[in-house]
Amino acid sequence: MDRINTLARLSVLRAGAFACLAILMMMMGTAHDPALSMKCGAGGMLAISAIMLVVGKNYHKRKRIEDTEVWIMLAENERPPAGIARPLIINAMRGELLEKSAWSAMCAITLLAVSVTLRLLLN
Repeated sequence: MDRINTLARLSVLRAGAFACLAILMMMMGTAHDPALSMKCGAGGMLAISAIMLVVGKNYHKRKRIEDTEVWIMLAENERPPAGIARPLIINAMRGELLEKSAWSAMCAITLLAVSVTLRLLLN
């Protein structure tokens, strides 16, 4: 079970890292206006947060647990029977998605606060 939680964390963090890389590139594209750059970053992080929240809330509706990334990353000898694996993987992924959704929301709030502060200081 600990291995499943670790793999769920890795899966969600990897997906989040790719999304954050895209947001960083968008922020670099608007770096000529730092306040706008932070505002774009806040919007992107808020979108990630919303997506992770929706996916986390609906993760229990997955039909085949064998198609999840966590199941695929488990070695053959580590895989529990499907009836036992389903609730373990669903609970691990749901927990990680909801936790990282909260992280993304906090990051969005921080970026928005920085944007407002920069707008007030630079104007």
